[in-house]
Amino acid sequence: MMQREVHMDAKGLLASLQFRPGDFADVAIISGQAHRAKMCAEMMPDAVKNFNFLGYTFWTGTYKGKKITVGNGGFYSPDSAFVTEMLCVGGIKQLIRIGSCGALREDINVGDYIVVDTCQRGDGASRYYVADDFKPTPDKALTDKLAQTFQNVGKVHRGGCWSTDALFRETKEIVNGYIQKGSISVDMVTNPFITVANVYKVQAAAVMAASDNLITGAMGFADPRFFEAEGKMVQAVFDMVVKG
Repeated sequence: MMQREVHMDAKGLLASLQFRPGDFADVAIISGQAHRAKMCAEMMPDAVKNFNFLGYTFWTGTYKGKKITVGNGGFYSPDSAFVTEMLCVGGIKQLIRIGSCGALREDINVGDYIVVDTCQRGDGASRYYVADDFKPTPDKALTDKLAQTFQNVGKVHRGGCWSTDALFRETKEIVNGYIQKGSISVDMVTNPFITVANVYKVQAAAVMAASDNLITGAMGFADPRFFEAEGKMVQAVFDMVVKG
């Protein structure tokens, strides 16, 4: 039988990766997609790689004099949970996730922005961190700031996000139940991201560009409107962080 309390923890893993306290900035801009994380890193010509682990890479540099950490923080709920925990243990004080999602409202178009203010839990990873009745809560001040920022970037919607583990089981019986609970978007990462940040009492918020719409059936994964929204999202969040 196992005698140790835990096989591996975030602090020990960071140490094994030669991470040192102070390597991270106080604020991190996190994406699930590697190409979006690379877009963030390219915003900072002086960015230095903090570490690479299982394909998750983080850099820290400066943008207009502001020290910022960026990286790909998970594409699904399990990797989002453990990567977020590593960031929290590494000293990040404020986490901003820039992601993509499916829209759950007919009036949300591909390329629109969704700022998450509530989370509906449909993932499995968060159950290892909190009780089943726990309600993950994005930081209100940071969420308000994102909503205000993106009013000047494009069409923005604010509401709940349901996170699921089963991409091909987004059936009307399941989806409609989460819409009734207040979800206007669905992804695979926001809930574990916010949940773990809540556990570590780290400010966290999320903004996403709509890539598809489950109500209308629109698919915008290769739509120029979606790619344009991604680029604008990166620029807007960097400028918001610098503005403070």
